[in-house]
Amino acid sequence: MKILKKLTISVLLFAGASAFTFALPDADKFDVPYIGKINDGLDDFAGELGFAVPQAAVEQNVYADAFIGKVFPAVPPHFAVGFNAGFTHLNTSGIADAADALGIDGVKSDMYFPVLNADVRVGGVFLPFDLGLSFMTLDVSSLNTMDADFTAEFFTFAVDARYALIEDGLITPGVSVGVGYSMNKGSFGASDKSAEVNVDYDVQTLYGQVQISKALNIPVVRIGFTPFLGLRGIISNYSNDWNWKVHNDTVSTVISALNVKTSGTNASDGYAGFQPQIYGGLGFNFMLIQVTASACADLRHVGGDTNLWSGALSLRLKM
Repeated sequence: MKILKKLTISVLLFAGASAFTFALPDADKFDVPYIGKINDGLDDFAGELGFAVPQAAVEQNVYADAFIGKVFPAVPPHFAVGFNAGFTHLNTSGIADAADALGIDGVKSDMYFPVLNADVRVGGVFLPFDLGLSFMTLDVSSLNTMDADFTAEFFTFAVDARYALIEDGLITPGVSVGVGYSMNKGSFGASDKSAEVNVDYDVQTLYGQVQISKALNIPVVRIGFTPFLGLRGIISNYSNDWNWKVHNDTVSTVISALNVKTSGTNASDGYAGFQPQIYGGLGFNFMLIQVTASACADLRHVGGDTNLWSGALSLRLKM
């Protein structure tokens, strides 16, 4: 017998006992088996998104060059535009536990959700800084690896600015410091004919970083490599809502009448939750084309069930 059937029987028995005594119990004292597992699982997953989403967002606009150069005065002016494709490891055990408690089969305890976005970066005028913008909107419902009817949607807009402490020279590497902001919204959900679970997230992220790189190119043919390494610190402000319901009118009516908690919010106290990260990779340069492979690990969430890390591959036109 599925757990949802047990939940249904428990709710109906409790409702029957309540009706017999001609009074509904206090909602805080109402304790049907599996309710706690559902709510705790969804709340845990909503909290997980508070630091997993920023990880994915800041890895979308990584350039191999610590500084791409100034637009003016420069001949030719320096700018870049391209696309990024990648993934971020996400611990989905919370939503999997909630789905299991409702009898929704096939939700796995982790996934690698895809990232696909466009970005542009332009150099500064006189001063050695550059400005980057990135944008993503993606419905990966058809790309997920879950066995269940699992949905995931993402929207991200990000901007960052970097200042070159040292410009890449004949011998010296390029070193830059930067700051950035990202706005991220989206949802996760799982369902079948008997029940559904949903989590909506709204995360805003601020970060600072330092990056070092060194272009190793053959000047005449402009072919070469740019290895890079960086450190980044993130703080985030998030408010992530979760809810669940069963597709059974009788049980739904009783749950509503008894004021059973079927929704909630996991939110931060302003910008908080410092996340130190290390990132790096390699850019391959061919004429005006740069292909960059990068990876990023959250130093507070390495190993264990969370094991938060990301990888990305970028293709850009860069002058």
